Amino acid sequence: MGLDELKSWLDSREDWDYKLDDEGMLVRNSRLETMTHVTFEAIEKNSLDTLTAACTQGRDVDHITRVTGYFSRTSGWNKGKTAELKDRHRSRF
Repeated sequence: MGLDELKSWLDSREDWDYKLDDEGMLVRNSRLETMTHVTFEAIEKNSLDTLTAACTQGRDVDHITRVTGYFSRTSGWNKGKTAELKDRHRSRF
């Protein structure tokens, strides 16, 4: 992968941004709250999938919950529904 290709990919994404320095690139993901420094050598040696996986630092996980017998991915929920999920607690009854 080349530097220009990575920059183009990052520019096309809403939650990703970057800053170049003398040794490489500092990549930030605002949604996952991660910040990773990637050297120019690593950019040349690795694929886009490998680089983005390193930059998400294992935080890009889709959570699933079961409500009234149905499984649902929480990534598609709005802010109100997500807040409601955080307020729930498990009952022993």
